[in-house]
Amino acid sequence: MIEVSLMKKCKKCNIEGNFGWIENSGKWLLYNQDTERPHQCQVKEPEPRLEEIKSCPHPMCNKKVKATKLQAHVKQEHIDWGDYS
Repeated sequence: MIEVSLMKKCKKCNIEGNFGWIENSGKWLLYNQDTERPHQCQVKEPEPRLEEIKSCPHPMCNKKVKATKLQAHVKQEHIDWGDYS
């Protein structure tokens, strides 16, 4: 009889290995059958991005605002901008 072993992937860290599942005290763990130990993910945390700073598009305003807050700034500070009726 020929035994076929398929490489399985960890869903968190996307690493392939000879993994199986074991139940340890009522909790299922991904078990590395090559090292005979539970699998420990090597997940890297993403580096924090610097927020992009933009200048306000209003011609009379020269404020620098974070890109995520720009729309709120225009709505609060320049309510009448563009209302020429």
